[in-house]
Amino acid sequence: MKRALVPILALVLTACCPEEQVDERGWPKELVLGLVPALEAEALVDNLEPLTDHLEEVLGIPVRSFVPQDYTGLVEALGSGRADIGMLPPFAAMLGQRRYDIESILISVRRGETGYQSQWFTNDPAVCEGEIEYVERICESRQPGRENVMRKFARCQGSLEAMRDESVAFVDPNSTSGFLFPAVQLREIGIDHQRDLNSLFVGGHDAAVLAVYGGDTRFGVSYDDARNMICNQYPDIGEKVIVFEDAPLIPNDGVQVRPGLPADLRQAVIDAFIDLAESQAHLPDDEKVLWVLYEIDGFTPTPDGIYDPVRDAYELMRN
Repeated sequence: MKRALVPILALVLTACCPEEQVDERGWPKELVLGLVPALEAEALVDNLEPLTDHLEEVLGIPVRSFVPQDYTGLVEALGSGRADIGMLPPFAAMLGQRRYDIESILISVRRGETGYQSQWFTNDPAVCEGEIEYVERICESRQPGRENVMRKFARCQGSLEAMRDESVAFVDPNSTSGFLFPAVQLREIGIDHQRDLNSLFVGGHDAAVLAVYGGDTRFGVSYDDARNMICNQYPDIGEKVIVFEDAPLIPNDGVQVRPGLPADLRQAVIDAFIDLAESQAHLPDDEKVLWVLYEIDGFTPTPDGIYDPVRDAYELMRN
């Protein structure tokens, strides 16, 4: 890649922004973009360059990218000024706003929606309280040039009570769909994720699906439908990993900027992301930069209070 992908600790040397590091507009002479993998980190890294290339071209500033290990690392980088732009899920975005005044400037749009759900899944058909329904649909590849194929995806109705004393793969403590909303949902029916479950944090949505697929855990949770991320690599994953319950609707992830970013640069970043989505709208999904990264079709300006339900869930979990 043209720009080295650096670990977060290496960014300590990047102070934002002394006079010698800004141009005549007051803009930084280099921008740092941080993204956390939804796929395996290597797959994310492979697809970062088209995004940084676009931002460089539109903004006229070199853009350096890095992949932190988790959402907390990206929040800390944005809050301390070691990163300028990030793409965070709702819980991390809400925490960043509370702690550091990190600003959410855009909300992601997927298939026309600005919200999504978590899904609970298992590898044990006995969890299902009725028949398992197998829906055949396209397995949408994230690899350009790979042909989309039809796969079967299993769903049934089951009870979350079946998870008591069982192993459960969560995504990340700062993942809204991979932990926060599901944990609140469990709490509302009297299940404590620490006391009543053998909870594991596996780091990624695909990793949670694979933990159940491989038998490492009996249950897991992810966004809906994370099985689609890896159904090309594992053709039977949609059949062996059975979705049996959903969680309440969650506001989508989005684009964030660090506090203190110049207002005109902030607007230019907004325009650059929107331009990228709109300019590639006519392409197949596996050729769209933002879709390959995070299955994003477009963006909309961040409505006031959109993350209030996330804040409320956070406060509930703290008490």
